[in-house]
Amino acid sequence: MDLKETLLAISNDARGWLKIWGRDFTESEALEPSAGSRAPNPLAWQLGHLACVEEDVAQLFGPGDPPPPVVPKSLRAVCATGSASPSADTRYPSLAELWTLLDRTHTQLLGVLENAGTGDLDRAPRVPNPFFHSLGQGIYEAALHENYHVGEIGALRKALGKPRIG
Repeated sequence: MDLKETLLAISNDARGWLKIWGRDFTESEALEPSAGSRAPNPLAWQLGHLACVEEDVAQLFGPGDPPPPVVPKSLRAVCATGSASPSADTRYPSLAELWTLLDRTHTQLLGVLENAGTGDLDRAPRVPNPFFHSLGQGIYEAALHENYHVGEIGALRKALGKPRIG
């Protein structure tokens, strides 16, 4: 297996875990816990956040001009890296819309990888970024970041009394 295939497999594996751990949330559960809780951020926030990060990496490393954003500005305002913590007033799209958005951002990110040559994996981002230094590292870190949130979703499942996975 070459490095591109490995990165593709790692990214798709992370997405598979996210779906397994997050697909059985109801709309109301996806908004829990309420602000001020010690539990992790709500599932809706985490899904929106992951979409923002995937889009960020795709836009940092894609060839040519960055594609138009697919993450709505309203969601980016509440879920992007550095945004304020969610509150009781934070509004999110429905779970169906968030999962569809994640499919779009994942396809966009993997398209950048699939269209890259082996030498492109060392390509620097369009603009300096404190988290992502090369295309290959960006793809890897996005998947690692997604798995981190799968762990948070596991803690969230426990806090909400949802059944164990596995």
